[in-house]
Amino acid sequence: MTSFHKMDETFLLNKLRGLVTNIKWSSADAADLFAALLKRFQSTTTDSSHLCSWMIEMLHCIEINYITPSWKYQTGKTLMDLVKDKSITNENFMTCLADDREKELEEILEEIRQEKLNQIDDELLEKVKDIVSSVDKNVPVHNDGSEESSLKENLLILCQAAEKTHFRPRLTQMVSWCIMALSKKGRLIQVGTGEGKSCIVAMFAAFRALRGETVDIMSSSPVLAKRDSEEWKRFYEHLKISVDCNANKQDQDLKKCYECQVVYGTVEEFAGDWLRQHFHRKDIFGKRKLQCAIVDEVDSLMLDKGLHVVYLSSDVPALKHLNPLLALIWATVNQYSKIGTGTTVGQKYPFHQVVLENGTNDDINEIFQIAADTGILEKGSVKDLRNHLSLLYEKAATVTADQWAEFFKRVERRFPSCQFALHTVNNDGEIEELDKRPQEETREMKRVPLLLLNGGFYQYMYFDDLSVLKAAEAEIKQSLFFTPCKMSKDKSSCYVPGFLSQLVKSKLRVWIENAFKAKTMTLDHGYVIEKHGIVPVDYNCTGVVENFMQWSGELHQFLEMKHESKLSDMTAITNYMSSVGLLQKYGDQIFGISGTLGQQAETEALQKIYEGIKTCQIPSFKRRKLFEMEGVVVKDEKEWIEKICTVVIAQTNCTVTRKQRAVLVICETIKRAKALHEALGDKIPNKKLYINNNMDNTEVFKKNLEGGDVIIATNLAGRGTDLKVSNQVNKAGGLFVVQTFLPKNSRVEAQAFGRTARQGSPGSAQLIICSSHLSPPLELLVLTKKLCSLLESNTDTKPLYQDLFVLELRSYQRGHSDELSKTITSILPHILNNNSKSEIKMAKKFRDDLMAEGLASYVECDIPKIKKKDELFSHYLSALDDVYKSSDKKPADSDLSALNEFWGMWLLMDFTHNDSVQELKSRLSRELDTARQKLT
Repeated sequence: MTSFHKMDETFLLNKLRGLVTNIKWSSADAADLFAALLKRFQSTTTDSSHLCSWMIEMLHCIEINYITPSWKYQTGKTLMDLVKDKSITNENFMTCLADDREKELEEILEEIRQEKLNQIDDELLEKVKDIVSSVDKNVPVHNDGSEESSLKENLLILCQAAEKTHFRPRLTQMVSWCIMALSKKGRLIQVGTGEGKSCIVAMFAAFRALRGETVDIMSSSPVLAKRDSEEWKRFYEHLKISVDCNANKQDQDLKKCYECQVVYGTVEEFAGDWLRQHFHRKDIFGKRKLQCAIVDEVDSLMLDKGLHVVYLSSDVPALKHLNPLLALIWATVNQYSKIGTGTTVGQKYPFHQVVLENGTNDDINEIFQIAADTGILEKGSVKDLRNHLSLLYEKAATVTADQWAEFFKRVERRFPSCQFALHTVNNDGEIEELDKRPQEETREMKRVPLLLLNGGFYQYMYFDDLSVLKAAEAEIKQSLFFTPCKMSKDKSSCYVPGFLSQLVKSKLRVWIENAFKAKTMTLDHGYVIEKHGIVPVDYNCTGVVENFMQWSGELHQFLEMKHESKLSDMTAITNYMSSVGLLQKYGDQIFGISGTLGQQAETEALQKIYEGIKTCQIPSFKRRKLFEMEGVVVKDEKEWIEKICTVVIAQTNCTVTRKQRAVLVICETIKRAKALHEALGDKIPNKKLYINNNMDNTEVFKKNLEGGDVIIATNLAGRGTDLKVSNQVNKAGGLFVVQTFLPKNSRVEAQAFGRTARQGSPGSAQLIICSSHLSPPLELLVLTKKLCSLLESNTDTKPLYQDLFVLELRSYQRGHSDELSKTITSILPHILNNNSKSEIKMAKKFRDDLMAEGLASYVECDIPKIKKKDELFSHYLSALDDVYKSSDKKPADSDLSALNEFWGMWLLMDFTHNDSVQELKSRLSRELDTARQKLT
């Protein structure tokens, strides 16, 4: 008697669906594969009881090795050829599918030719082929003075050094080196994650150093810079090339560091050292020139952090006078709060003040008289109440909502320009309007929305952010005075020196916006609190806790007020260097390498910023076996946590086809990573958090990940993280990556998924997104699509065909025949047909379109602005040169301090993007001359 398990049949169908949705098989091809596997099974056994489990095992092997219909084994046989070949045992069949041979040179070059975004011609590729094949095959090099023979010698020396100290470079690494070495101008290359970028960087840096040039290698973090410089030190020493890392060094050590031919570091360190040399006039670089820059994770630095500005802190004592104003802004902003959805209310006001503010009559007695006439106040009590307002609030506490509605009706009749829309919060917590009037009656008049509170107090209501901003600004301006002026008796008054009035007027709106932003920001999301204070977290891209970063626009100070931390001094930036500005100092000798250069929009943006730079994508040295499971969108956070926990537990448990796998869960924020860690609890005993680069994370990477191990991380586990897994995990399908949010762009997504399926090993990844975490427009789009899919499911015939498939498969297992086999195969396309566009695909399309728009704005608006400021700073540095020359290079510290303070204040108050660079330079020159004359 044969026993059937519905779970087996459902699992089998899911495996077949996975081919269509995740490996891009057509439903017809998947049906043909099923038929071929059915025949193979039929030819090997007469016992059909284990058909499902056998079929699942075969499909699992196809899945984890990412076998496509066009895949070919090294003998030239396709998957279908192997399935039909009865001379190949099942064991050998699976061994063939797991083939992970390295690609040959011609395959690599052909893939480069076929990639549409590659800017590389056949002539250059022929040179690459000649040079690499010569070195790979150890063909003796005869130097005839040509560039090619010289490069052959160079590559041979470099490969021998790498082999002696590390390993022999792969063909893809040699090809990458060759393309950069043959490029007269800068070149950006994409080398897949896990493909050995650090080796390519070291080889190219050594090549340029051997030519007598200095090379600066910029990594995405000081940890990676230090790691790579130490890891490749033996390689450089073997070639007699000096190397060092500029991270965390004092001035004297820095000077020694920059005497080396090759220096590793971060763009922040290089920019900071450039400022120490040219602004503080410290001898850091010595005779070193900026000749060649090699940028690791170049997309992150040039696009995501292109506008990041490095500056050395400058003390401007005058700005301390603004601290009381910041305190006033913070106190005012905290009077505003959200109620319901889309409604904000301000601070409380007594009813008579509301009427006085909105009416044309300032006689409080008349307002009290109306209150008495409507029964809110006792008749004859008006005179006493004016002098004893506390009694007024006691009497108003017992007044009903209907009485207040009547009071305001009378006010409106008495003062026609004074119109109100009263609201209350009902027992269900919902806002409802009192005395709602017909639309035609309210169309011509502007009614002031008010929320009624106990005791006769009211709050103004606002229905959009701009209205809230304007109201807060008006309140602050009422309390703000510039000295010299008459002193007010009002305790809430704020006095600021008159010489700062222009600065305050130009920046007040920005400060108020940032105070509101600070109010909504949450700990362990955009920032953390360390021993040294509030620290930003780059949660969008790298997940790095940015220890030496501060927000501008006084956002940092408002966050410190929020957490009652010590207030940082406001700074006037007197020196700065942007990432873009620093790199452009290398001219056309910028070479970048990344695992993710991105899509066409990103490539084009890079080429507009760095004119003339070309790109090239290098294929992986082995076929990549990343199985990306169909993404999931869930509605609320509770369901999202449950879904992630279910997936993690399923992957870390054994199944009929595999043993336990290791899982990496990447979260958007530290806060959500902690929440998931807590939710998994005892269900996953072997789990670790990787959320903060300030913590000791050695335990996370100490050993290879085994089955059942789980790492819960932020994007910190994305770029540059190399997670090793055991052979047992690889046999089970490799590392499983769960991305728990929709990344900011496709590059961040690819970096996360790049933690698995590395160097020819198998791996899987899946997006699990909570719609409430998305931006409001995208959330609405996703939920609308979900609703449409739900409605479509009512007319979907797939469930009927699925039931029919199960019945026919069971009949086949009782007694198989060719007729039944054909019937089952003909049913499958109806089940596997995948015409619908998933919510995930729609969300990604929306994100990518938004990113393309953002990049256009970045190139057309942001980059010109940063270049303008860079040019002005260069102009100021020239003025400082004159100061040093005129004082025999020994200007008085007080003179320098005064000039720097003038320059910083000028940037704050006089700089505008609306004026041309020439206009700004002329104005700056005139005002600098005046400032210098005052010093003499």
